[in-house]
Parts: sequence; C-alpha cells; structure tokens
Amino acid sequence: MITRDEYGIPSVVAETEDQAWFELGRAAAEDRLWQLEYDRRRARGRWAEVVGEPAVAADRLARRLRLADAADRDLAAMDPATLATFEHYAAGINAHVAEHGAGVEHERGGIGWEPWTPRDSLLMFKIRHVLMGVWQYKIARAVLRATAGAEVAAKLDPRPLLGMRVTVPPLGRVDEARAKLFEQARADVEAAAEHLGFLSESEGGSNAWVLGGSRTASGKPLLVNDSHRALDVPNTYWQAHVRCPEFAVSGATFPGLPGFPHFGHNGRVGWAITNAAADAQDLYVEHFRGEQVRTADGWADASVRDEVIHVRDGEDRVERCWLTPNGPVVHGDPASGAALSLRWTATDGACQQFGVLRRMLLAPDVPTLLDAQDGWVDPVNNLLAADNNGHAGHIGYLLRGQLPARDNHAATQLPVPGWEIAHRWRGRVPFGEMPRTEDPPEDLIITSNNTVTAATHPVVSHAVNDSYRSERIHELAAAAGPATADDMRAWQGDTTSVAARRWAELLDGRGPYGAFSGDAEQARAVIVAGRGDLGPGETTGLVHACFRREVAARVLDAEIGADTRAWLMKCGLPGMPVVLRRWFASLTWPRESEWPAERLGDDLLADALAAAWRRVAETGPRPWGEVHRTAAKHPLHPVAGAEFDPPAVGIGGDNETIQNGAYGWAPGGRFDITNLSVYRQVLDLADLDASGWVIPGGASGPPGSAHYSDQLISWQRHELVPMHPTGATATTATIEEPRPGD
Repeated sequence: MITRDEYGIPSVVAETEDQAWFELGRAAAEDRLWQLEYDRRRARGRWAEVVGEPAVAADRLARRLRLADAADRDLAAMDPATLATFEHYAAGINAHVAEHGAGVEHERGGIGWEPWTPRDSLLMFKIRHVLMGVWQYKIARAVLRATAGAEVAAKLDPRPLLGMRVTVPPLGRVDEARAKLFEQARADVEAAAEHLGFLSESEGGSNAWVLGGSRTASGKPLLVNDSHRALDVPNTYWQAHVRCPEFAVSGATFPGLPGFPHFGHNGRVGWAITNAAADAQDLYVEHFRGEQVRTADGWADASVRDEVIHVRDGEDRVERCWLTPNGPVVHGDPASGAALSLRWTATDGACQQFGVLRRMLLAPDVPTLLDAQDGWVDPVNNLLAADNNGHAGHIGYLLRGQLPARDNHAATQLPVPGWEIAHRWRGRVPFGEMPRTEDPPEDLIITSNNTVTAATHPVVSHAVNDSYRSERIHELAAAAGPATADDMRAWQGDTTSVAARRWAELLDGRGPYGAFSGDAEQARAVIVAGRGDLGPGETTGLVHACFRREVAARVLDAEIGADTRAWLMKCGLPGMPVVLRRWFASLTWPRESEWPAERLGDDLLADALAAAWRRVAETGPRPWGEVHRTAAKHPLHPVAGAEFDPPAVGIGGDNETIQNGAYGWAPGGRFDITNLSVYRQVLDLADLDASGWVIPGGASGPPGSAHYSDQLISWQRHELVPMHPTGATATTATIEEPRPGD
C-alpha cells in the first residue's frame, strides 16, 4: 500500500519485503518516471535521441566511459537476494507504466517507454557519481599546467594547508607532515608532466555533523546534514518511507535505486554522508601506435569498437570507443598518438557493493551500521551515524568506500604515463585501515568536504575544499549550550562566512583614508559593516561577491597575467571553478601568522572595491537574495523552453557558508546559483517523530503536479517539513535479525 502526506511524500507499507520494494518502484515511477528515463539515457549515451545536437558531446563521453559494460559486470556479480531486490523494484516501475502509461515529458521528448531493468538502476547510480569524482579536476589542473606552465599551476595548487580542520580526530588540524606529503612527490609530478604537452590543445560538496548526548538538551544525539549539488529538475533526491516486517526506513534516496545509501534512519540508527573528495579515479596519458597502446611490458592491442549515436533532427554520429589495460579512453583521439584513459574503482572490475544497502536497514546501532559498509566501493563518502541505544546514544564516523593503494602520489595530482609501472595500483586500501571513530571524547564529529585526516596513510586526496564551512560549524558548536533540533535548523541556514569576515577585518584596518574614497569607500564601508554575514535581506552579500570577483581578477593578473586569468575564468573546463575557489580561499588562510591577503596593497584593494561598487551600481544596491537566485532548468529545456522549469528563488550565503550557494567567477556576470543544498535533514535521536527534511523542489516530477515545487519556499526560508507528520516513525516496524547469507 502507498499513502502520501500533505507534501506528496510516499509511505510504503507492505506485508513482505519483496512487496515493499515492488511498491517503492511503483511510487518512484509515479513521482519520477522522467527522471529515471533521463538518468539511464545519459548513462547509455542516448540523450541526443531526445534533445538533439546539444547532447552529442555528453553522449560521446558516456559511450567512451563504457558505463553499460560496468553495469553488466556488477549485475552478474550480484548475490541472489540483492538481485531479487532490484528485480522487484524494476517490476514495480514497469507495472506503473503498464497501468498509467508514460507522461507528458515522454510525449514532448518524442520517445516511448522501454521496460526498466536492474541494469538501469546500476547505470543510474554510476552516472550520478562518475562526474563527482576528482578526474575532472585533474584534467583542469593538467591543462592549466600545459597551457600556463608549472609555476602557475603551483600557485593555484589547493593542497591542504597547515592548520586546516580535519574530520578525524574531531578537533584535529592538518599538521606539518601531512602538509608536506605532496611536496615529497614533486619529482614524480615533474616527470609525469613531461607527457602532458598535448593537453594544451585540448563541485560535490556537503555539510554533515553529529552532536553526542553530552552536547544536546535531550541527552541523545542530533544528526544533521545538508547535501550540496547542482540543482536538477526534479531534485536529485527523493524522500520516502518504507515499512515491512523485516525493516522500516525513512530517508532520501535516488529514484531508481532500491535502497537508502546516503540519508535516513531505521528507527534505531540514523546516517548521513558528505562527499569526501576522495581520489578513486586516476587518469593515464596513453601512447598509441595504430590500434596498439604502450604498456610497461611493451606494445599491446587496445580494444576498439564503434558505437552509433542517434541525434534527434540531426545526423547519426559514430563514436570510436577505446579500452586500454588502464581503462577506457575518455579524452583525446588515439589516432593522434596520445589520449587520456580513466581508471575508476567503480568500473575497474565488478562492484559487489549493493548488498550493503539492505544491511544498513537492519543495523541496530552505530558499530553495526559502520561494519555493514565493508564491501562498499563508490562513491567514497564521509559517513556519519548516530543511534538511540543506551542512556546517551552513540555517534560514529567512517570513510566509506574503497581507495586505490598507491606507491606513487603523482597520480593524485594530475595524469601520469600509463606505461610506467610505478603508477599502477597495488590493490585497494583494506576496510580496516579506513579512517573511523566512534564516540570520540569531544562528542562531536563535523565534516564539510574538508581534509579527512592529517595522517599520511591512507592518502584520501591531494586537493580538498577550503576549511571555512567546517570552521564555522566548529564556531557554532563551541558557542552553543545544550543544543536542540531548532538550533540545528538555524545552523543549516547560517550565512556567516569566516572568509568574508576576514576580508571585513582586513578592510576595517585600511580606511577610511588614503586610497579609500568615493566608490571604493562606499564598498569598503558595506563590507566592514556586514562582518561576514551574507544574508539574503542585506546588500553585503552582493557587494562582497562583486569585490570577491574583482580582487581575484587583480591578484591573478599580477600573479599569472591577465590573459591566463581571463582564460581560467572562461575556459569552460568543469574543474576550473573548483581550482579558482580553492585558490581564493587560501588568500585568507593564516600562514605563519599572516594571511596572504594582508600583503595586498591599498591601491589594489581600493581599485577592486571601486570596480565592485560600479558593478553594484549597474542595477542599484539590492538585497543579496534578489540577485543570488536558483536558475534550474528542466532536462527538456532544449526542446520545451522554460515551460517545465521550476520557479526561481533567492537565498543568502556563498560557497564558503553553511547555507551553500556557489556562483561563477567572471566579473560582471550574473550570480545564478550553480551549487546548493539539495537535501536537508535533522534527525533527533531522542524523538524521531520531531525530525525534519526538505528539498528545493517537490516529491513529484511531472510538471503541473501540486507537489512539483511545494517544498521550495520552505527550503528557501531554511525551514524543514515534518519527516513524520503523523508521528508514525520507523520504530513501529518489527525488525528481524539478518537471515543466513545476508
């Protein structure tokens, strides 16, 4: 049986587990059928059949990635119980279509429905995560190095800096040994870079934190998350409840997947994740001679096949797809003699990870939930957990997933020669060696895509995001008394930027006098008065954003030249905005008791401030929330225009605030939000009935539905909608112990 609350969020209650997954599949098809279609076509490289020429480039990359081959391997390796789960779920999807047909999107897209299969669920999951890895950043960094030189690349290198927050231990920071780790790999990097000449021709985020019972008013944990991605239409995540004799769960999942890998609770233990920015993807420079590829053992035959891409209202394209011993070729043309291949843990052999999904639903406590992750491969996430067992409950953390075991760290920074044996993986980091902690003395765990650990083993990633969101959450936690769920909701909506506050402190000591007059003084005064709060109702956010762009341009012009800077901001490489954001964040990070920004002269700062004020004056000083707005487009926008696009709303913050809202770097451009919170959750382990969730959209995907965007205003206001509006939490289910073989 499927029932729905006032927001259209489905609850499945079933007499058997098989029926539960079947009904969840039906509910997913009812709410998100077009999203299912979109994801599997993107993964198969068949989106151009729907929208035509604009999708050809993406289809070419999807074919090259050979995700369908990887899904076939995963499916063949599934244990019978997991396969049955996927089959029942797929049957539910197809049953809904058989009874109700496809929707208006299929009609406008000019396509019919093809039956859903377990293979499609695997494809959907892979396409949702392949571009969230580090390989696009490595390409951006390699192109930067090949185009602008090693010195420029070194200046923009976002390695972890001394003193930045780490997740494990909870109050730890990057130490000297960790900060120097990749300096020791410099010779290897220099050697690898010799093979990048041809490249000159050619953002996951999240916050999650958990407070243990000693820090809360109830004496039981509070588990909070705020997942960041680009805003899809419909939203990436879909809220649902499932209850059957074996388990009960409430959480957010991906439409198309029978499980809740990222967010939810089963009545006794809750979980949430953030992107660990973990390095499970290596790029290799491949040397080709005809259809042979160079290896450490000499020349070997590459696997080559041609695939036809059908283009709506256009000519078919033939894409030649290459496979080397290192992995599929993803960029470049082997016929030219050089190209890049990708080795990714999620496609480098069969993934037998999906049995983890059911084990999570049966876990009675934090240790069992963390142990249940053994076998998970990708994505590599920071997994936080909390339970309500005992007097105060328990909290825990695990870096979940598999990392390559490497002897050489050059591949963590940029593509490396595919024929050199030094760059081969030597297996995977064992599960028991992944960072983990339970009930730390601090009774607090915070992760915001910051460095996972200061330890030099395992190496999680070379490049990490800045530490400012983590710093701000630590500030709030340190200042708080016994915390409540209402406090957690307020923290999620916090728009104070530690970095913006440091700019305000710097500018406060520079004027008003000397170079700071006229337009420059107008901008300086607003930034100083704002003290780093980038709320939607004031002009501080707009003035700071304009200043941020202008000062970044001027500092980069002085450091690397105006032409290179202009190219960086407009080149279109997906990883380049990340490079810029991480570099800019370092300007206000203390180094030897001084911020790099403190060395900037008054003339440069005043010039940037004056230019920023002129940008503000072009439309008049306006509240930040009026210009810093969502700009989501439906996948059918290329053929349907704005007809299916959701409403736009404005928020505060930027990429460095807990209330996340990233935007582009080019001076004078719009401030449309490129990355934001796509699912917020607050779990109160003392009273799960009081827990809440919200997405920037709605449960239902069909345009015109009453639940297409009915959570959007609550999301904009940093409110949550009730997770359990009737008080029926997952605790009412009868939980059985795992059956033999589970």
